[in-house]
Amino acid sequence: MPRPWELKQKFDLVTADFAYVRWLGDRKGIEKQTVTWDKTVVDRTSDLKNWVDLLKDMVNNKKIRKLFAFANNHYAGHGPGTVKLFMDLWNKKQ
Repeated sequence: MPRPWELKQKFDLVTADFAYVRWLGDRKGIEKQTVTWDKTVVDRTSDLKNWVDLLKDMVNNKKIRKLFAFANNHYAGHGPGTVKLFMDLWNKKQ
């Protein structure tokens, strides 16, 4: 599936004053690497940086007033770790 930053030139990605993001992963692929879900096993830093850039732009332009972001364990191996990484990247980006 194309990433939002690949589509933003052709389409208006904002359809409401809030955004809902849910990071899902390759269930079969990640379950070959872990089934304990207690730590990150796939580094998603680069991908999440792209999400931060896209979403920060939407928030800074005041198009998005609320942002809901969720991650399941299959995205990187540890859902809470993914959300923490996103928050760290978000807070680091000016």
